[in-house]
Amino acid sequence: MDTRSTWLLRGVSVLLLLVFTGCGAAYSRYMGGSLKRMGNRDYEGALAKLEKPDGKTNKLLYRLEKGLIFHYQGQYEFSNREFEKAERLIDELYTRSASREVAALLTNDAIRPYTGEEFERVLIHYYRAMNYQRLGDSQAALVECRKANLKLEDYAKAADYKLGYRNDAFLQYMTGMLYEAEGELNDAYVSYRDAENGYRAYRKAFGLSAPRSLGRDLARTAQKLGFEQEAAQHILQYKLLPKELEGDIGEEVVVFVESGFVARKHQREINLPIMEGDDTGEVWMLSDHLVYRHHHPHAYRGGRVKYWLRVALPEYREVFSQVQKVRLSGGGQSVEGTMLENLNSIALKNFAEKEDRILLRTVARALTKYMAAKGIEKAFEEKDGDDGEKLVNEGVGKLLGALVNLFGAATEAADTRSWLSLPGRIDMARLALPPGKVDLTVEFLDGGGRVIESQVIPAVEIEKGKPVFLNYRGYR
Repeated sequence: MDTRSTWLLRGVSVLLLLVFTGCGAAYSRYMGGSLKRMGNRDYEGALAKLEKPDGKTNKLLYRLEKGLIFHYQGQYEFSNREFEKAERLIDELYTRSASREVAALLTNDAIRPYTGEEFERVLIHYYRAMNYQRLGDSQAALVECRKANLKLEDYAKAADYKLGYRNDAFLQYMTGMLYEAEGELNDAYVSYRDAENGYRAYRKAFGLSAPRSLGRDLARTAQKLGFEQEAAQHILQYKLLPKELEGDIGEEVVVFVESGFVARKHQREINLPIMEGDDTGEVWMLSDHLVYRHHHPHAYRGGRVKYWLRVALPEYREVFSQVQKVRLSGGGQSVEGTMLENLNSIALKNFAEKEDRILLRTVARALTKYMAAKGIEKAFEEKDGDDGEKLVNEGVGKLLGALVNLFGAATEAADTRSWLSLPGRIDMARLALPPGKVDLTVEFLDGGGRVIESQVIPAVEIEKGKPVFLNYRGYR
């Protein structure tokens, strides 16, 4: 096959792929109706708006959204089934389809099966743990918590970028509380220490420090184990008062209060310069140069730009929430919650760490399309014939090249898929209450301390020596 035929075949292949695959990156618009119904606590309606996707491209998202809606609806067994399917699908998707990888390079990343962000995969285990708590299987809940951080370690090792989210401090803390509830104090203390280490990393990466309650749990558990020196260190570090060390987790109701919606991906467009003298035949090398130019625009100032390459990239933007604090009341007591997990910060930071990798692949894709268009033009320019035929060939080549450019631009869309129904933050509120039934009130407060939403969790059954773990969602 000669050079002209090769370039022509590449160009036609690109054209056909662009025509038949499209961009497929409008997931947030597709989910709009379901999210609106979730916000109104119409979970049946939210489920009805979900449609099972064809193929595997968005199948993981379907399982995640459906599993979470079932959870809030109180269908805990159905929720666990969906999350179990999601786990299996994540494992399967690590073996990637070569044909879809090639198609993604020629169209956009939305053609690839969605495998989930690291924090999304980990949160599957949080919701499965809460499902098991509601189903009365505390040991299964513990298994889910342990699995979460083991998997996060695997993700960090496998990543080809530096991953700041390597240890979920919130789930380590939750694991410690579940161990303590089962009377496994040694394991509880180890998990509390792991949580403390996790929050040290959180403070550096996400600006979230360890909650004071963790210090209390560390000191109290250390005292019970006879670790007097460690207990004294915790008391000193967290400036704990003697009264704070009284009581036991067996006398508490622990509520994880979820609020708002997690940050969502949007598309942004940037233009990158291809300079005179750039070797467009070396796609990955030139792509690397263009990424450098994006971060160092001074590097090409004064040079001659041959072509401005437009690329579309995803970026996270926070969803506005009025909620700044939460409060839990019941049995004549009231306590303000403490934030344990800022999913918005984790999403933004986690994405920032892989942004250059995404940009490199996106630039390589755009360059491939650009080269295909230029290749078609060149192939027709070099065709034999008299002057009239050459003029016609040149015109046909420019027309086909322009068409490929047009279709390339039309399908240059960022992959903006994500697990949209997740909350933006998780707070914890704890009350020590006597045995019996109690109505709990969860209040969501704005920055001025005003109540913007109030919901009642009715008839919570409290048994002596057995803590209660609940989660509750607000959407404001």
